[in-house]
Amino acid sequence: MISPTKEENIPCIDFSILKNNNINCKEIISKEIKKACKEYGFFYILNHNIDQSLIDRMMQLSKKFFSLPLEIKMKMKINIGEKETNLGYFSLGQHYTTGIDYKEGTYLDLENHQNNDPSKGIQLYPTKEEEILYDIVGFKDTCEIFMKCLKQLSMELMGLIALSLNLPEHYFNQLYLNDPHFNLGLLRYMSFNNNSDDDDQGNKDKIKFGNGPHCDWGLFTLVYQDDVGGLQVLSKSSGNWINVKPINGSFVFNIGDMLEIITKGYYISMLHQVIYNTSGRDRYSFPFFFNPQIDKPIIPIDSLEISTTSELFKKDPNLLNFKGTYNDYHIYQMNKLFNK
Repeated sequence: MISPTKEENIPCIDFSILKNNNINCKEIISKEIKKACKEYGFFYILNHNIDQSLIDRMMQLSKKFFSLPLEIKMKMKINIGEKETNLGYFSLGQHYTTGIDYKEGTYLDLENHQNNDPSKGIQLYPTKEEEILYDIVGFKDTCEIFMKCLKQLSMELMGLIALSLNLPEHYFNQLYLNDPHFNLGLLRYMSFNNNSDDDDQGNKDKIKFGNGPHCDWGLFTLVYQDDVGGLQVLSKSSGNWINVKPINGSFVFNIGDMLEIITKGYYISMLHQVIYNTSGRDRYSFPFFFNPQIDKPIIPIDSLEISTTSELFKKDPNLLNFKGTYNDYHIYQMNKLFNK
C-alpha cells in the first residue's frame, strides 16, 4: 500500500563544473548521477547550458498554442498506429494511464516530409501563414531549436551515465545513438474546480490525475515545469509520493524503461504521476523523451549486478525479459496510452 506524500526531496546536481570540460569534473558528476539514480531514479539538473530566454520563449508560445480554438489544434491531431504519425495534438479525454488523464498536449519532432505534409492530411506544425494568422510566429522554429539543445544535453548525459556505470564515456554511441529517437511534449494541465462536474465519462467516483502513475519508456526524460507544481515520484525507500517541487531554471531527469532493461535493473525506472490540478492556474510542462535509435536491438549490459525490484513498486515482471527494438516497445506502449 502506497503511503501518503511526505516531505522528502530528490537530489539536485549542479552541472556548472562541466564547463571546465575535463574528465575529473565528469567523474565527479557521474558519481552524483549514480547515487541519484540508485536512490531515486530522479534528480534535478541545475546550471545546464540551455538558455533561459529560449525556455521562456517556449513557455510563451506554448500558452498561445493551447489558447487556440480546439478545431484549429485538431488540424494537428495525433494518429496512433503508424510510427511516423505517433505525433501531434491530443485533447482532454484522449490520453489514458490508469484512467483519463486531465490534460491536453502535443508531441513534436523535428519536421520532415513524413510527419508534416498537409497535402496528405498530416500536419505537425502550423504553416508559416498560420503562425501569422494565429499570432504564434516562430512556434516551429523555437520548438526545433529547443529540441536540438535538449538532444545535445542528452548526448552529454548518456556519456555521464556510461561513466557512472564504469563504462567508457562513448559506450552507448555505436549501440543506440548514431540516430537517437526523441520527441518533445508540450503539455497543459487545466485547473479544475474539485467539486465541479468536469467530465461526463463515468469517472466521478474515481481518483483523478493530471497524469496517472506510470513509468516512461525510453532511456530517460528531461522535464521543464512551470511554478504550479504537481509532479510526484514514488520513493524507493519509503513508498511515499515525493513532491518534485519546481526549481526555477532546472530540468528534472528521470530514468526510463529502456535504461532499466539495458542495465538489467541496476537503474530502475520509477513510478511518477501528476496530481489532478485544482490550483486555480493551468500547469505547463515540457517533457523531452530521449530514446535509443528505433531500429537497434536492445542489448543488456552483462557486467552489472542484476537488481530485484521491491514489492513496494513492482511493475511489469516481464520488463527485464524484453527482446526487440525501441520501436517495438514504443508502438506497444502508444497503443495502450491512447486506449487503442
